[in-house]
Amino acid sequence: MQPKKGKRDNKDSRESAMAEKEKSKAPVQLTIERDQPPPANHYEVDPVMIVHIGSHFVETTFASKDSAAASWVRSTVSDLRLFRGGGPVVVSLCAFRGLPRAYSWDLKGPQGHPTHPSNLYRAIAICIGGSRVLFYQLNDDYGREDPGNINPLRDLLENRKVVVVGWEMEEMVKKLDREWGLKVARPVDVRKIAAGTYGKDKIWWPKPEKGKVVMKDLGLEGLAELALDGMQLEKKPARVCEANWGQHGILSPYNHNEEEGLELIKYATRDAVITHQIATKCIKKSGLPQE
Repeated sequence: MQPKKGKRDNKDSRESAMAEKEKSKAPVQLTIERDQPPPANHYEVDPVMIVHIGSHFVETTFASKDSAAASWVRSTVSDLRLFRGGGPVVVSLCAFRGLPRAYSWDLKGPQGHPTHPSNLYRAIAICIGGSRVLFYQLNDDYGREDPGNINPLRDLLENRKVVVVGWEMEEMVKKLDREWGLKVARPVDVRKIAAGTYGKDKIWWPKPEKGKVVMKDLGLEGLAELALDGMQLEKKPARVCEANWGQHGILSPYNHNEEEGLELIKYATRDAVITHQIATKCIKKSGLPQE
């Protein structure tokens, strides 16, 4: 005896809903590929990578010179007509520590581990518009260029219409000013933005640790799940968390392990884009926190 059509349809709907629910629990896929293969003569200018975060498509440009970073800012601001509206413009900024080249060490020398808090920021990732990212790694081989070359980036970050969101912004702003000569006019911690939408208790909580109480937070993965409709992000691999972002030429033709470099750029892109998405969505819901 065949089940009635209505019951069968209900069962199919439930099974479909369960399948969708299980699917939503799976971490979003993260992939990277070059937009164009590297040239045979190894001379490459500002290579572009295509990063997929689930179904979201991101164009990431690699730069190692001030002039290249400035060119990207000029073209992106123009292409996206960034300041055509009246509201604040959201730009996300992530910074990554590393060891400088040996001959550029100061008298104290760098700390042994690349991610030690005293080490310099060696790379930054900037997301504009949610789909374009600049990954800029300082190049020690030739030193800093003419400081005027980076004025478009400087002007962007110093514009009061631009809200620059990221993590541990108070520390980041001080280090970028001291180490890169970049000032940020309106820095806002993305956790503070999310707290305005969901409440502080959802973002931070006290935890006893080694005889004292420390404040813990959701981190990028937890905040993405909370703010981006249950988005599941895989934890960043330890090799990426502990990587030396100052290593010579992440995408240099003389770096024989290009996969490692591409992996770093992939996760830098992920961090910048997801931070941008979280901030943008929370600002739309609850506005900006009081400065």
